[in-house]
Amino acid sequence: MTDDKPPEPEPKPPETPENPPPQGNRDAEDSSGAQPPGRDEAVKQLRGEASALSTARFGKITAEGIGRLEGLNVNVFQGEFTVEGDFLTGGGERRRAPRRVTTSAVSAEAIAEVDDHFVRPADFESGVDVLSTGNLVVFSGPETTGRRTRALATVLTVLRERELPGEVLTLGEHVLGNPNWRIPPGACGLLVVDRPNAQRKYAAEGIGDLWLTETSKRLAGQGAFLAVVTGPVRGSLASAPRASDFVLDDLELPDPMEIVRKRVRGELPWLAGELDDRLAGTELALLLAERDDPGFAQRAAAAVSEALRTEADLAAAVAKLRNAEEQVREWLDRAPELEEIAFVLATATLEGASYLSIADAAVALYRKLSGKSGALTPRYLRGLAAGWRWIDRTDTDGTPTLRFRHDRLRPVVLALTWTELDGARADVLDWLKSLNEHSDVEVRARAAQAAGLLANNDFDHGVHRFLLPWAGAASLRLRQSAAYGLNVAATLGRHADRAWSYVEQWADLVHSTGSRRLPATAAIAAGGPLGVRYPDRALRVLRALVCDGHWGLLEPAAVSTQALLEAGRVGEVLTALLDWTKPARVTEPVEKALTMFAFAALPPDSSAHDWPLLLRHADEHREALPELWGRALACEPVRPLALDALREWVRVADRDDEAFDVVLSLLGGIADRGESDYSRLCHALYDWATDRELPSDAAAELHDELVEAGEGPG
Repeated sequence: MTDDKPPEPEPKPPETPENPPPQGNRDAEDSSGAQPPGRDEAVKQLRGEASALSTARFGKITAEGIGRLEGLNVNVFQGEFTVEGDFLTGGGERRRAPRRVTTSAVSAEAIAEVDDHFVRPADFESGVDVLSTGNLVVFSGPETTGRRTRALATVLTVLRERELPGEVLTLGEHVLGNPNWRIPPGACGLLVVDRPNAQRKYAAEGIGDLWLTETSKRLAGQGAFLAVVTGPVRGSLASAPRASDFVLDDLELPDPMEIVRKRVRGELPWLAGELDDRLAGTELALLLAERDDPGFAQRAAAAVSEALRTEADLAAAVAKLRNAEEQVREWLDRAPELEEIAFVLATATLEGASYLSIADAAVALYRKLSGKSGALTPRYLRGLAAGWRWIDRTDTDGTPTLRFRHDRLRPVVLALTWTELDGARADVLDWLKSLNEHSDVEVRARAAQAAGLLANNDFDHGVHRFLLPWAGAASLRLRQSAAYGLNVAATLGRHADRAWSYVEQWADLVHSTGSRRLPATAAIAAGGPLGVRYPDRALRVLRALVCDGHWGLLEPAAVSTQALLEAGRVGEVLTALLDWTKPARVTEPVEKALTMFAFAALPPDSSAHDWPLLLRHADEHREALPELWGRALACEPVRPLALDALREWVRVADRDDEAFDVVLSLLGGIADRGESDYSRLCHALYDWATDRELPSDAAAELHDELVEAGEGPG
């Protein structure tokens, strides 16, 4: 793997967030006025059974997330579109048709379109019954759900059942709520399409019981039938006692696949018999289930007809219809309920986590945005998850998990909802912050990814709005999330230069007594995906922190060094450690670097049966590893940790014969360094071989092999 190093960024003045007061626990680091930990405390923290900064799982989740998104364009164009809801504001007014003040007849072509292509939804007759009984029906619902076509089809059906002329007149929305509007003469069908004004208000919101009942009577007296198409039920209409007699607001949609079939068969009747077989070889069924929009089904039908007519690749033509950004914009434009937005945004934030983790996060977000603290019904999220076609629920090792069906959806959902939540962005950010401080690393790592994806769309805003404050926070978990969020934004976007400038600025504050948290965050960030891509730059940052920093930086620097090793940067890290530990005299920087090496030599906590990472690479680095082991064992302050790590290698040889020769070769290289190294090894091996509680057969054999081979000088 080659390093495509970015150009050095132009220097910028360092920035630091205000440091909050100390919190008095391990996760809340001392404030700037407190003394950093000394060597013994720092080594104790590093050797803890569960380091607070353990990045193995965190880094794996982050790498998997980046791997799913790399190659996609995760920057979302923030165009104008409008959504509804008390907490959402649109980016511009929807284009409206001119206000109608006179009647006009629905064209014969429009009526023929309904007759030829309209697909009746399952509840179509309910609208026919309401209109036939009360002469008035109101179809309420979000945009792009086929309400206008359904209303026209309903009016035509009632007129034909009564054997009346099929004339339908359109009226302006000014008649809604107006008790004195004039009904056109004669027995006819009437249609009102109520469009929102600049404030996203509908005229039908002013309708009450009086208008509904009186209009129904007047229409019946004249033998006319009126269908009204409007938005979600609100205002006076929502509280009208008799609204249920006239208003249908839970409308089923027509089968989108049937829309495609009917249109294509109408245009290409000679292919009617083989159409289903042709469509079965495409992703059309899944795509229609995800979009579930009559208008989109019509577009799909047109694309299918064109591909069949020109004998083009049908599967490719269908695949081109997938557009995540358009899909999410369409969803937001339908004015989804707050519960739905909370569920989808929680899924986007924690994609790949367990259902329970996402459900808890969704409920927390819903309560924060709605201001309600009461319990929700058991079917709240279960029903959403079951009916949500974008999201796939699968079992991972017996645990239900949620993930978007297509990789592109996650960044688009995050970007567009974040952009549109102008009135609630602070609440969402507070919620996201709580997830990034979560005790579960599965939640925290995914929330950090989401933070990085948000920052990627507007890097400077993301850094200053949340990543920089988190990077200087008291919470160690929050600083880790900030470091990895910065990595995600830099890796997926074109922000490597600017990200490195922040990391290096924070590291430069190592000499400052007023900002001790940012250098620690810089150390964590250097071990992330950005450091893996540019290891030389990451190791320069870590060296500066190790050589110039206090002992409190040992843990983040050591953990990041281990992360670089686990990501495959073994040669670069070993070369750096050899360079950092060159001085013959043991200095504090040398002691820190050797401690980092000994820590990296320990086996992973996840499994006692795994080979330590460096043992797996021992044959590849037959010169560097014995030299570093020798230096670590010769350094008295580091020796206890180094001996513990070396004993773990010998224990691997106890249970795995393949490891014996590798360990023996390594020990021979250490012994070759000098008499003291040889004696030190023999003494340690003898102690392990004769340990009363846990004697090691491998240690005894290795000891004998070294002695018989005459290892050591002379």
